Amino acid sequence: MATVRGIAAVASVLVLAGCSAPPAPPPPDRPAWTEVTLPMPTGTLGRLAVLDAANCAGRWYIVGGVLGAGGATRPAAWTSTDARTWQSVPFAPLPGSYYGPQDLVSSVGCAGDRVAMIGAKPGGAHGNPRISTWRLAGGRMAEVSAPFETYGGDRAVNVAHVVGGPDGFLITGNRTSGAAVWLSGDGTGFRIVEDAPGLADDTTQRTVARDAVPAPGGGWLIVGGSAPKDSADEEPAVWRTTDGSRFTRDPVPFRPGYNELQRVVRLGGDIIAVGPRGTQLGAWRKPGAASWRAAGSFGSSSGGVQSLAVAERRLIAATGPTLWISQDLGHTWRPWESPSGAGPTPAVAGDPHAVLVAGAGRAWVAHR
Repeated sequence: MATVRGIAAVASVLVLAGCSAPPAPPPPDRPAWTEVTLPMPTGTLGRLAVLDAANCAGRWYIVGGVLGAGGATRPAAWTSTDARTWQSVPFAPLPGSYYGPQDLVSSVGCAGDRVAMIGAKPGGAHGNPRISTWRLAGGRMAEVSAPFETYGGDRAVNVAHVVGGPDGFLITGNRTSGAAVWLSGDGTGFRIVEDAPGLADDTTQRTVARDAVPAPGGGWLIVGGSAPKDSADEEPAVWRTTDGSRFTRDPVPFRPGYNELQRVVRLGGDIIAVGPRGTQLGAWRKPGAASWRAAGSFGSSSGGVQSLAVAERRLIAATGPTLWISQDLGHTWRPWESPSGAGPTPAVAGDPHAVLVAGAGRAWVAHR
């Protein structure tokens, strides 16, 4: 015991003298993850793929698909009221639909108890994604009819995420003309907004849209980036619209280099966005009616941010195989141990009582 006390005394002297090494960072939190069972949809065989998750007015959703032999795919989704016991959601493709029955569902959004999803299947001469949207109707996900040019055509680049709010649904994505959105009041049909002044490319800037969130007071905030043409640098960008036709740009502070807002959520009266900030990832915060301000940095920007969720006033970000947690509106972040086997790009969702992680065909929940 004397030896132990001696070592402690020496350590205390070093600390007081200012000669000690910086304290080691705290170890990752270790949530009590419990794996849940996702049932195989009726009439299918293969491996499950899970790509996104959401909590919709107290009901949980996980979306993805089934991977079969020879590259065959089929859309799939699961729902739960307690995040413990899950049921498969049936899909109802349009009569004669070729690509819809082969979709993998990549994004789910909700407006109250209304639910919309985005699915895609590569096809055609160039193997480009053929996009379908789906809406919850009568307990089934019904495929929504849309002309090919709504999401495809010569000007297509990508379709990213669907989000819901009091004004309906909004899809973010990009066309050859820059950032674009698709809008729907109820999920039964989307109209594309491209070449929009203030949102799309102009004579000096290239723009990209990555995600969106309902704006306080109505309308939407769309997040992404804006880069001078012929430059590798990029500024974080936020656009505001109240009617889906006119867009105004919110100023966002940034440092020179590559910056982009990739995911965004509302937390109480605040809007929090995260994405690359130079060689790290960063958070930006908009408190109420105040201007955007830079918050904390964390991790490496190499893989970007795949998912961002709110659980009991905590922010949880998925960046490759790593989860990060912030309990102070994005100002400080620390690693949060992810479930073993969640894969390289997990999706996260939360509510006041639980956190859900889904990836690599599996899902886990940690309850408070």
